[in-house]
Amino acid sequence: MHFPTVSIVFANNNGGQNPLNCIKSIYKLNYPQNKIEIVIVDNHSTDNSPEKIKALFPKVTLLNQKKNLGFAKAINISIKKSNGKYIFVTNDDIVFTQDSLKTLVIFAQNNKTLAIYGGKQINSKTKKFLAGGRNFNFLTGRQRFAKSRRRPVICDQVDGCTMLIPRNLISKIGYFDEGFLPAYFEDLDYCLRAKKLGIKTIYIPTALFIHKYAQTISKLSTSDVYYIGFKNKLRLLLKHANALQLMVFFPIHYLITV
Repeated sequence: MHFPTVSIVFANNNGGQNPLNCIKSIYKLNYPQNKIEIVIVDNHSTDNSPEKIKALFPKVTLLNQKKNLGFAKAINISIKKSNGKYIFVTNDDIVFTQDSLKTLVIFAQNNKTLAIYGGKQINSKTKKFLAGGRNFNFLTGRQRFAKSRRRPVICDQVDGCTMLIPRNLISKIGYFDEGFLPAYFEDLDYCLRAKKLGIKTIYIPTALFIHKYAQTISKLSTSDVYYIGFKNKLRLLLKHANALQLMVFFPIHYLITV
């Protein structure tokens, strides 16, 4: 089989050991290493993690920023600096299982139509299912996981920590929306923008990734998490929901949260 080039991109902000573990797992992938490049945007870390990355992994492209740009802008920078036929968007707290990337790329190569692809996340502590493909309800503003254990399934979204994007889709869909706050819904927005163009999002449950979940969000207060989540959800709805869906969403959301 011909293995295409893949650019693995992610942002780091005071990730400590996490980005190092992520890179180590990439170097253990059952995928030709000469077909992989790693591009990291460091969002002004102060914990010496970028210095460690540079020292331990000199082949990694490390783009240091003077301030925290957030997820979307950092990923956009890394995509523009990358060269792979495919772009794999991930987080610094993801650990790749050995066949994870290969599973996604083989499916993408065999698929007759262009699509966005994503894998299954396993909780790093419990080793049980954490997240996978999702479907979004515009009336309630809630998400449900796509029900599939083995078979690929079309869904509304795959998460932005296990997202494989063919590069030729970027010119069609564009880049991630930098108007979203640092976390939540920018990946769903990207997949919904693709859907409007007739581009499918496909969840591949056999592509497994270990996720040390919510490392960034855990540093925020509960009120900050709620504010970021609601504001980003509102931005998403205003972009993608119709008038009826908006009229139904607000009273339902009020009843859920009071």
